[in-house]
Amino acid sequence: MPALNTSAAAPRTEIYSDKDTVVRTVAERLLAVLVDEIHTYGVAHAALTGGGAGIAVLEHLRQLAGTPGAEKPDWAKVHFWWGDERLLPTQDGERNAKQAADALTDALVSEHGLPEENLHPMPSSEEAASPQVGAEMYAEQLAAHAEEGGRSGLALPRFAVILLGVGPDGHIASLFPGKESLEVTGRTTVGEEDSPKPPPPRVSLTFDAIHSAERVWTVVSGEDKAEAAGLAFRQETAVEQIPAKNARGSAETIWHLDKPAASKL
Repeated sequence: MPALNTSAAAPRTEIYSDKDTVVRTVAERLLAVLVDEIHTYGVAHAALTGGGAGIAVLEHLRQLAGTPGAEKPDWAKVHFWWGDERLLPTQDGERNAKQAADALTDALVSEHGLPEENLHPMPSSEEAASPQVGAEMYAEQLAAHAEEGGRSGLALPRFAVILLGVGPDGHIASLFPGKESLEVTGRTTVGEEDSPKPPPPRVSLTFDAIHSAERVWTVVSGEDKAEAAGLAFRQETAVEQIPAKNARGSAETIWHLDKPAASKL
């Protein structure tokens, strides 16, 4: 049974009136973190998420990037990664990276100086024959940008933020209830052959990789997420039942929820 990481930052909640306020707040804070991270470390790494709220955050970030006067990061020093991905063709509209390209990253590359090589999408079905191969390929990419000495004993960059959505079943990334992927330790990535949410083949960061991040922020909107969110904050809930309970960063864990999603906390 997967163990709860009690050494990481305990989660706290921030509850907003509606989805738009969640999205706006997370986007503004992400922008500020990227600025601060570059000032301090000279580079900023963040992992993005898909889903309705996650993509809306990226759309708002695009607006902020084009707003005159607001402080912005040097986009040439920002690297974007993904928490999970569907093993589909590169241009498939269900891929998180494709949705992110349409919402944000294409504009950052064409208009704001983000180098295309600073985008690190997970492998597509054209590049990886199986989720396991895709996971190995992504682990190599992560290792190539690893912080000196690694993070938590793993070959990983310093993630300033990992953004995560939460499914109605309590999954985060492609770590689903009851799956063997929840048990994986000592690795940064894992392949999932049989996701209960189509399409079945996925690649995901592991819990260990997620826990290495300085900040883990969940972005949760809608009444259909309320049951999972409520269970995640109950002491008796097992990680195997609600993987989102184990969404924790090393320094900060924040659940950003709108009122409908928070209704069963």
